[in-house]
Amino acid sequence: MTTNNERHLERALRTIPWGSQTNAKRHDRDGMDQRPAFIKRASGCYMWDLDNRKFIDYRAALGPIILGYQYPPVDAAVRKQMESGTLFSMASPIEVEAAESILDTVGWAEKIRFMKTGADACTCCIRLARSKTQRDHIISIGYHGYHDWFAFAWPNPGIPEALKQFVHEVDYGDINAIDQLFADFGDQLAAAITVPIEWHLSPNPEFIQHLRTKCDEYGTALVFDEVLTGFRLAKGGAAEFFGIEPDMAAYAKGMANGYPLSAYAGKREWMDTLDQTIITTTYAGETLSLAASIAVMDVFRAEPVHEHIKNMGKLLREGFEAIFKETGFPASTVGVDQGMVIDFSKTKEDAHKKLFNALYAKGIFANEQWFISYAHQASDIENTLDSISTSIGEIS
Repeated sequence: MTTNNERHLERALRTIPWGSQTNAKRHDRDGMDQRPAFIKRASGCYMWDLDNRKFIDYRAALGPIILGYQYPPVDAAVRKQMESGTLFSMASPIEVEAAESILDTVGWAEKIRFMKTGADACTCCIRLARSKTQRDHIISIGYHGYHDWFAFAWPNPGIPEALKQFVHEVDYGDINAIDQLFADFGDQLAAAITVPIEWHLSPNPEFIQHLRTKCDEYGTALVFDEVLTGFRLAKGGAAEFFGIEPDMAAYAKGMANGYPLSAYAGKREWMDTLDQTIITTTYAGETLSLAASIAVMDVFRAEPVHEHIKNMGKLLREGFEAIFKETGFPASTVGVDQGMVIDFSKTKEDAHKKLFNALYAKGIFANEQWFISYAHQASDIENTLDSISTSIGEIS
């Protein structure tokens, strides 16, 4: 019998390439046939698909849901702002309020501008770095979105070959490669943009500090891509986590609990480069998302959000490790407690797919990064651990 999810997917594919707006949400991306193509509603840390299957969610809408779906104070702030309007013919005062609130939360940055996607915010940082330094080359470490400067590894990316000479991709943690690039292109490097951590690796403070030192030596902007790590690693993001400040940073997921908002922020000397270049977009001042972000920052300051996320993540991670050891399942966890990853490198090729499909069938919405929200409770972690233990027994 055809399910509601399957019927809706057939309908979607007639009009929408991939049947989705996001690559990571493609139904055919990784062979997870038990994962539903559509979710109709969500609340707290739970989601329901078109066939009314309930899931404990560890995907967090790919990271933005940090407090939980439909978090009441956030949604209430949005409804209140809706009474005044969504977008105006000039700037709204809520833009100033949001800027002050976010900068106060982040702690290190002096100025901020808003955008709508993480990829846009990363690109804005690169534009400002190039404008200020009058240099063309950049170092790129990790994934920063679909824009021309970051998508060379994709098959047939539709990007002019001529642009490749300006972008030097480096693996996270490769200090030798960094030293060689600065030796070869140091006076031509506008920026080094890096993810503060790669989720499938352990954090590398030495690498981040080395980047800071080399950028200072050559007058190159150090940019943190905090699209995923911002407001999740710590209230102040990677700068607080590592104790190392960048020149600029891009934020998005986690800053508005699912409402569409991103930002680029930084030191005054870099952000004031906007006086000599233009970065502008109509919807950056949209007020509902800004109201949501102010409410999120208020919650961050008033409640132990980050302590809870870390504690629940640690509970989940330690449970996984205990189960792997008890069952002899050849996997381990890597990364950080706030979004740990299961390393399947020692398992058979299809172990990842089999385990995740078994979990989806049991109502656990597994993910490459197991994102915890403020809504997850110890009982949810316990249910998840019971399910993974049973699933390993089924597939072994």
